[in-house]
Amino acid sequence: MKINKFAAALAYAVLIVISLVMIYPFLWMFFSSFKTNLEIVQDPLSLWPKEWVLTGYQNIATLAGNSIWHYIKNSLIISVGTTLVVVLSTALGGYALYRNRKLPFFGVIEKSFMVSLMYPAVLLLIPLYVIVVNFHLYGSGNYLGIILASSTGAWGAALPFFLFKQFFDSMPYELLEAATIDGASEIRLFTRITMPVMYPVFTTATLISFLTSWGLWLPVLMLSQDMSTYNLAAMLVNLNSDLGVDLSQTAALSTVISLPVVVVFLLTQRKVMEGIAAGSVKG
Repeated sequence: MKINKFAAALAYAVLIVISLVMIYPFLWMFFSSFKTNLEIVQDPLSLWPKEWVLTGYQNIATLAGNSIWHYIKNSLIISVGTTLVVVLSTALGGYALYRNRKLPFFGVIEKSFMVSLMYPAVLLLIPLYVIVVNFHLYGSGNYLGIILASSTGAWGAALPFFLFKQFFDSMPYELLEAATIDGASEIRLFTRITMPVMYPVFTTATLISFLTSWGLWLPVLMLSQDMSTYNLAAMLVNLNSDLGVDLSQTAALSTVISLPVVVVFLLTQRKVMEGIAAGSVKG
């Protein structure tokens, strides 16, 4: 009995140490946003500021001639648009595979999403750029090309598709067959029968897609003709220059980007875990 208590105490101690190691960079980022560059350089490992200043936040109030609210708006447009495209396409794709398992090439589509989980997204840069330009979706103030590129499997569609596919595999097929015999159309089957049942997975896929797309910067930089369509993450990358890095400003902008994501995840982590469990276990 004493050995079990000692083992439990040791396990908790190890987990606490690992948690502190994991959370330290976020705490450093937050507190460094209230420091001067000189203090960060002189004592880089300390957390608590000797003197609290708002210089970093004042410097990011206007970036490249635009208010920071302009980039927050862009981040919301790109994240919400990408989330809508990803969730709707993967939900319908998973449903199609569930309803028509024997159709040709559907197995190839399913496997392609699985492969995209391991596929380096950077290898898709040139093909995506060519596609977006040829469809005339590249230009100043054009968000559509960025949203479509951010919705590809390599950047965030693969995991929601996997959750939906696994969830549909656990559903009893007889449930939809009975409704089909009663004359229900495919649209009615999906909206009235399937969607209410898959609410936990639907919620989880939405949250995962939004949190992932919020921090995307590579497709934004690649498909933006100018800074009018930059999001917060792209502006964070743009802060670095040949003249050096403003550490206080970088920490402040990183905090602005990270805090909404952390708050959303902490408020919804129970639903996320429930949805992942529902989409990962076959009945």
